[in-house]
Amino acid sequence: MDNYLKTLLDTFGTALKEADAVVEYTSAREAYMQDTEVTAAVNEYNVQRMLLEEQQIKPDADATLIESIEARVNKLYDKIMASDNMKRLAAAENQLNALLAEINKEIMGYIIPDSGESCGGDCHHCHGCH
Repeated sequence: MDNYLKTLLDTFGTALKEADAVVEYTSAREAYMQDTEVTAAVNEYNVQRMLLEEQQIKPDADATLIESIEARVNKLYDKIMASDNMKRLAAAENQLNALLAEINKEIMGYIIPDSGESCGGDCHHCHGCH
């Protein structure tokens, strides 16, 4: 990347950090990371999922053990997803992903002006007609 693009990217990155979706994601992620109850449940969930996968591929798999692990995994999942911090983080991730998709679409509009997308009528952002 040349210095000009790097400078533009630095400017863009600084502005991006101030976007509502980025600020909310950063805040939600911090709250999630500080929630020891949820992070412990996520860690246990990941371990239980690995154990479940190991048990499921065994030729002599113990159905009772698999059912027990599945029950624990489901209980942990429900606990995690019921957490306010996890709900907030998931919503913030959705907002951030939507913003990043919109940014990518705009950038691709510069690279491939005739991308076949329908006209939205907002000529200010259009890169194909002029």
